[in-house]
Amino acid sequence: MFQIQNTNNRKLIFFFKYCIIGVLSITLELLLRKFFLEVNSTKTISTLIPLFFGISFAFVCNISFNFKIHRYYYKKSFFYFVTISISSFTVQYFLSKFILFENLNYEITRFLISGIVFLIAYNFHIKFSFAKNKKVGVAIYLDNKENIDDIFSKVEFYPDYIHVDFVDKTMNKNIAEPNFDKFKEIKKKWPNHRIESHIMSKTPIRYIEIFSKYSEVIYFHIEIDEKIEKVKSLIENNNIKPGLVLHASKYYDNIEGLVKNYQEVLILCIEKPGESGQEFFEESADLIEGINKLRIRDQFNLCVDGGLSEKNISKIECEKIVSASNVFRNSNPKKQIINLQKILNN
Repeated sequence: MFQIQNTNNRKLIFFFKYCIIGVLSITLELLLRKFFLEVNSTKTISTLIPLFFGISFAFVCNISFNFKIHRYYYKKSFFYFVTISISSFTVQYFLSKFILFENLNYEITRFLISGIVFLIAYNFHIKFSFAKNKKVGVAIYLDNKENIDDIFSKVEFYPDYIHVDFVDKTMNKNIAEPNFDKFKEIKKKWPNHRIESHIMSKTPIRYIEIFSKYSEVIYFHIEIDEKIEKVKSLIENNNIKPGLVLHASKYYDNIEGLVKNYQEVLILCIEKPGESGQEFFEESADLIEGINKLRIRDQFNLCVDGGLSEKNISKIECEKIVSASNVFRNSNPKKQIINLQKILNN
């Protein structure tokens, strides 16, 4: 009951802030319009330029003080915000001209009509402009056991992205020999999908060149035999985003200091790297919660990998998850991906 009440309170706070920002943005718009008219600008210019400034002001205020979205999604969010706001203004314009308030001045009409369509616009903004945009990726191992054709037939283009897992004997002595040609097969099947790679090795430097040819993000572990800064620098030199992996079974002192220079962070929630089908490591929840409380949390994307299912992803706050056995062992993998996407984003 408390959780429901707390959620409702947060929604009211969001709406209240949205209304305040809306009033301020319209006020700014009208003041600018008055200025443009006083310097003899045309009515069209005096209306459209202040409108754009007002919309931009409202967007910046909302993402700064109200709806906290990751900077990764700013462009998409701004596009939706502008589209919805202009559509709302168009509706207001026709209402003022042909239905209501035709004898009132522009300023009063703008405020009155805005109040009428405000709630509708708010719901569209919640659904599109400030949507969480959380992603579900499927994991594929770079070994001969993986049949890429079979995997593709099961999931097709339903995953949001492809997560490539690679582990060598420095981290798991029982692992199969790698097959880097699998990268070509993956790229051929999913030519337009984002590929993120996870190198589970204590000597990742020797693999960076081959992984950089196919990946947009390369994750590597802290627990390696090479200098972390050198690994990070080599990945960046290949114009790839470096990602840092935190293992839930480990204890980390000064987590904020570890992740502060990364745009991508992955939490591995299983005990043994490189083995699919393991249970979710319960201590992972504490690490995820700790990560989300960092004051620099808005500076990086958080990905959670390992042992995820419908039971635990609803409790996880992150931008991306990785799933393998939960999807592939399901009787309908495509439907399962959709199910995970719905749970994650709701």
